[in-house]
Amino acid sequence: MAVKRALVILAFAVLAWPAAPARAQPRDVFTVAAVPVDATAANANAARDQARRDGEHRAYQMLLERLTLDADHARLPPASDAALDDLVKGFEVAHERTSGVRYLANYTYHFDASAVRKILRDAHIPFCETPSKPLVVLAVFENGAGSPALWEDPNPWRDAWGAKAPPAGLVPLVLPYGDLNDVQAVDADGALKGDPARLQAIASRYNNADVLVAEAALKSDADPHTLAVNATRYTPGGAGPPQSVTRTLTATPAESDGDLLAAGVAAAADAVEDAWKQANILDYSHTATITVRVPASDLAALVDVRNRLAGLPAIERSDLVALNRTQATLAIHYFGDPAQLRTALAQRDLVLDGQDPDFVLERAPAPAH
Repeated sequence: MAVKRALVILAFAVLAWPAAPARAQPRDVFTVAAVPVDATAANANAARDQARRDGEHRAYQMLLERLTLDADHARLPPASDAALDDLVKGFEVAHERTSGVRYLANYTYHFDASAVRKILRDAHIPFCETPSKPLVVLAVFENGAGSPALWEDPNPWRDAWGAKAPPAGLVPLVLPYGDLNDVQAVDADGALKGDPARLQAIASRYNNADVLVAEAALKSDADPHTLAVNATRYTPGGAGPPQSVTRTLTATPAESDGDLLAAGVAAAADAVEDAWKQANILDYSHTATITVRVPASDLAALVDVRNRLAGLPAIERSDLVALNRTQATLAIHYFGDPAQLRTALAQRDLVLDGQDPDFVLERAPAPAH
């Protein structure tokens, strides 16, 4: 009966976030998309030029903040107009609107990755450019009045996550549909306990995504009201312990519980993003090579693995060493340490097993639906 009740409630919920795609595509983290611009000048052409330039400066700042830790944002180096002419490889325009003196549009800017890396290295600012696979957010709410709520209503914590636009950082967040299959896959108790089978069930529904269990406890009887947030990232079936971050927020006199919950969502999302960057900052001065066997029943399987390796920031290049009917041998040249390499590979659904000198690299099992 509880499942049916949750489904009736969720049928009327409007979720602002998209579900994970059927297969996540590699992201270009050096592209900043859909930057809104708005400028007024003596004429439309002058307004357009001013808007584009203003957008470049904001996109540049957004990109550097995307790649770096919160603690380093205050010392990010600015860029002159002349420097941006070299940094921006190209741009695209959408939704243009003009009048005699005003110009509005959305711009997507493509930055030169090598040039941006050099700026950050010269400024001695550590950075991360390895995008995470999506995280399915399980928003569990406790208000002290009864059992914790995940799919049930009311759940203002889930509503707060649904109202927040997906951040354009390195860690994509996905709000689940909340349909019958989701409800049957995991409940609030299983999420809070980190039940491996339950988390694997919900991850499988979203293309083997990782899972973020975001628990919030609101104390409305306190003065002022407080919100305790504990967000734990799980990689179902993966090696390594879960990552947890905690935040406690106190409401200001003018802040409603809804505002406090929204601030809690922002704090949790920022903390998860920062934890990912901290764990995946690459030391580009440290390089190593690993030789792996890639089981491949046909050429297409090998090409798929090579395509998944391509573009990973942690990997400098991969060389084909040997090939026969059942497997290939690759030499992978990478930056950073072995743990970071495994993490980077996992973001492309590649699993590195074994130990030196017999490492095996293969596709992760396809998600069961």
